[in-house]
Amino acid sequence: MLYSIIVSAGLERIARDELTQRFDDTGHLKILDRRPQRLLFRYTGNPNDLLSLRTAEHLFLVLKHIGKMTRSRGSLAALSGPLARFNFKEAFECCRQVGLNVRRRMPFRVTSRLSGKRNFRRLDLQQVVERVFLDRGWYLANSKAALDVWAEVHGDDGYISIKLSKNDMAQRPYKQAHIPASLKPTIAYSMVRLSRPHPKDVFLDAMCGAGTILLERALIDRYDYLIGGDISTEALDATVTNFGRKHQPRQFFHWDARTLPIQSNTVDKIVCNLPFGETIGNVPQLTNLYRQSLKEYERVLKPRGRIVLLTSQRGLLDSELKQRGFLRATQQLTVDVRGMRAWIYVIRFA
Repeated sequence: MLYSIIVSAGLERIARDELTQRFDDTGHLKILDRRPQRLLFRYTGNPNDLLSLRTAEHLFLVLKHIGKMTRSRGSLAALSGPLARFNFKEAFECCRQVGLNVRRRMPFRVTSRLSGKRNFRRLDLQQVVERVFLDRGWYLANSKAALDVWAEVHGDDGYISIKLSKNDMAQRPYKQAHIPASLKPTIAYSMVRLSRPHPKDVFLDAMCGAGTILLERALIDRYDYLIGGDISTEALDATVTNFGRKHQPRQFFHWDARTLPIQSNTVDKIVCNLPFGETIGNVPQLTNLYRQSLKEYERVLKPRGRIVLLTSQRGLLDSELKQRGFLRATQQLTVDVRGMRAWIYVIRFA
């Protein structure tokens, strides 16, 4: 079967790595294409396995992928024609495996998305696809639809897909307590992967917020010790709530990341969502925070340790890294964070 996953902009390569690491050895996976915010692949295993992907925002079963869409209205026939002749037997079995209630007279809805200049509207795309399914005897039921059909045209590509994941796929059951500007779990997971987790890690998030990064580290692999802290008691309360009694050994502190009560050369990995400009306030405050925090990170990190940082203040972080004698950025990824352009830095202790 043909599937696609949607990921946050900038995480496509990490998503591909996760897919390959988890399913390549099974012989069930063949990745076909990587596009902005989308991976297209064939998978012959149980689709329930794909619902546990931690980089994915949404999972789709692709009914039709047309790779030569044009601007003209006539290109809509390239989607509707093959779809009208589509044999749904295997697709319905896939839907049943993930718990969707498929039946002969199907209640459905169509979500349409369109990018680029076209001689047709998003509504035109939606109505063409709706007509195909209405002709099969299905009926529109937007509030209680059994199938959520997506019709998309991006660039030269057209996709008709069934959404297999629920709306909360990108969220996590552990997220019981939230704080403003809390990091999306898919980004936190990606940052943890970039730190190259090891079972012997002493792992630190010195500005832990609601504990998302720490929890993603706890779930990805074994570790020796988790350490988290924050200057906000509200954030620490959220971390404690989200952890509950699970994931030992670990310890949380109310502290200022500029003066960490941690011995030098004792931490293997540091992963942190640095405060952005609008969060912390004025530029002098932010500069002082970055400068002092990096100084502390350099002090507590073991030789050959690794730091992964997220920030929208690229110029500021670059400037401060130049002042640190043993910290060297080896990789930078541009990502979208709540509609804002940001960067993930991978930093080695040289």
